This record gives sequence, structure tokens and C-alpha cells, in this order.
Amino acid sequence: MTPGTPAPFPNPARLSRTAMVQRPENEENDMNRWVRRGILVLFWMAIGTILASVLGFTLGSTETATIAFVIALIVATTVVPAVLVFGIVSKVGASSGSGARRGARLGAPPVVASTALREIARIESLREAGLTVRNFHHLYEFTVTVFPRAGSPRQEVFSQFITMGELPGFFTGRYVVVATPAPGARPVLDPAPDAHWAAELRAAPSRYDAVAPAPGSARTAPRAGVAEPSSAEPGSGAGRVGRILANAVIIVVCVLSGFALGTVWAFSTPARAAALIGEMPQRLGGQVQGIWDSAVLDLDLTDLRRQLHGRSLESVVMFDTYWSIDARSATDPEGEDSYAFRNGSLSLSWTSELTSTQGGFSIAEVDPDVVRRAVATVRADAPGIVISNVMIRRLQGPLVIDVDSEGVYKTTTRRFDAGTGAEIPVG
Repeated sequence: MTPGTPAPFPNPARLSRTAMVQRPENEENDMNRWVRRGILVLFWMAIGTILASVLGFTLGSTETATIAFVIALIVATTVVPAVLVFGIVSKVGASSGSGARRGARLGAPPVVASTALREIARIESLREAGLTVRNFHHLYEFTVTVFPRAGSPRQEVFSQFITMGELPGFFTGRYVVVATPAPGARPVLDPAPDAHWAAELRAAPSRYDAVAPAPGSARTAPRAGVAEPSSAEPGSGAGRVGRILANAVIIVVCVLSGFALGTVWAFSTPARAAALIGEMPQRLGGQVQGIWDSAVLDLDLTDLRRQLHGRSLESVVMFDTYWSIDARSATDPEGEDSYAFRNGSLSLSWTSELTSTQGGFSIAEVDPDVVRRAVATVRADAPGIVISNVMIRRLQGPLVIDVDSEGVYKTTTRRFDAGTGAEIPVG
């Protein structure tokens, strides 16, 4: 390179020391930012799951709702705060353990690659921007006229840290060397120009003193490597409102996602959850009291047909939120298995000896429409009555439905034919 020829821009394939220094920090900040966002998403989803668990308690899915509630509560009140506290402590520790290195990166003179484009510039004005690092490095905004080797002078405005000891060396009319690390990047003052550029500085007054300052319409570079806020960023009212609305939408989506997942967990399937949630008004109004008059009855019977595999049953009893099923043993002709069925899940409660039988039946023989019709008949004859359970069993011939209702002094049973729905006198 001959004297007086400005250094070319570096090859894009090569990285300057400035880029090499900034890239790890930017990557670390991006990673930390995404970790924080992930933790907040987890927190709001946990809140949604807690709400779904409360709904599960209300609709009778106590066991599964309790599991979801406990897990979500632990995540929301223990895991998320612990991770956040750990991140804060780690960040503080990293800052205290590498304070000198961070201070040097923020306040010390910039590291400029030898291949960066250098030009002579004249300081037209400078002012303190109000930011100080460790009471030593002060951020100043420089307005300079740059004199390129080819083309007209241009104005550049940029910010850079200097110390109070360096301040007397920078004044209006002073000639300096500015370096541009890459095309489109903000210029920086070269704090230690080499011998060639030192000679250029000594010759600059005779060359450029007569040149008027460049017009003030030139681009303004970002301050200290941070982009200036635009109308779409948080610095403006519209940007701030937009960001608040975006965050609110994200929170709502996270809460609804957690609610949906918690609901499916509490009620085992989306169809069961939709059926229970859809009939919430009827439950609150008393029109739906239990499985026997709920839309879940059809779903339960479908699941029982699949899980019992045609087993011969002695009886099934529907309570408000679960079933109790007595089935003959599949391996022992004198054995009986008792099951509990909740939210689509069949679990063995105990086994015992088969004491008596009046004839077995299959769950496939249970007609949900006949069950609902029998219950509706009982409720129509005694408005406001509270049904305690509905039992289905075979009585030496016909399959019958017994509807038990609680009275003031005793429990009343009304019996119906499980095939036709006709009432059978009791006693």
C-alpha cells in the first residue's frame, strides 16, 4: 500500500478483533434472553395448568387434577423462581469475577483492525452524552467532518468513551483519524494511529482548514454500539403500547396452552374435557348431577367396552364422578375382581371370592339412552331430588337399572328394565 492511499475494507470472510470480541457477548446475551423467555413461558403455562386443575376439582376429577395441580404449583412457585435466582446470582458472580474485563470492553479504547478503512476527520463539536463507566470512562458524542481521498467531505456523528485525561486532546477544530471497521458500521476514533497516519494528521490543517464543515444531513451512527430507538421500538409511545399488547397476547396464549394441557391431563382426553366443560352451565344449574345424566356417559361406556374385553360383570354402580365395577375373574371361576373407573382409566381395587351370582352381563348391554331416560323419570316425579347412585345388574333374568335417591329418612330405590326403560315395581 502506497503512502496516502486509504486502507481497503477487510475481506468479509475475515473478522476484525472488534467483531471477535463482540460476538461471544452478543451470543451469550441472546442465549440468556431466550432462556428467560422460556422460563416465563413455563411459568404462565403452569398458571394455566393450575386453573385447569381447579376446574378438574370442580368437575370431580380429583385424583388426576391433584397430580396436575401439584406439578404445576411446584413449577410456578419453586422451579421458575429458583432458576431465575440462580441466573441472577450467576450473572452477578460473573460480573464481579470479570469486572476488569467487562470494564475494559465497555470503556477502554476500541480495538480496530489494521485493515479497517481510515480517514482524516475534523472535530466540529463534541458533547458529553451522560453515561459514565466506573467514574472514569465518559461517553461523548462527536460530530466530525470526514475528508475522504475521493469524493466530497461528509458529516458523521458517533459516540465513544474517552477519559477525562484524554478530553483536553479532543476539541473543536482538532484533526483525528477515524476508522470504519466494516461497510455500514459506525466510525470510531483511532486512538493510536501508525506513523503514516500521524504524518497525515500533521499535514491535515494545511489541506483542510479552508474546507467548510460538511452539511448536517449525513447519517448518524448509533451511540456506543446501541441502535437508537425508532417508532417501532420501546422508546416511543406507539412502540411501547405495541410491545405491551404483544406481551399480553403471548401471556394469554401461554396460559391457554397450559390450561388446555392441564384439562386434557385431568380428564384424560380432549373429548371428555370438552364434554365436561360444555355442560358446566347445566351442572351449576343442577340439571346434571352425575355420570348418569352427563354427556360423559357415552364416552365412559365406549372406554369400558374396550378395556373390559367382554368380561362377565356382576354389577356396575355409577356414582357422580366414577364407576364401581364387579367383574367375574377371567382366570378363576370362583373369583371376583372389583374395579374403579375414573376419567377413562380402569384400575383394580381388590379381588375376592365370588359369593353369589344372579347371572352375569356384558357392559355392551348397557344402553346410555335407557339409563338417562330412567334417571329423567325419577327426577321428573320428584323435582329437586338428589340421586346418590345408579346400579345396573341382572336379577334372575332381566337386566335392571336401580336408581337410588336420598331422602330425609331413608334411601329410595326405583327399578327400571335396562332394555325397554319400563319401570319395575320394587318390593
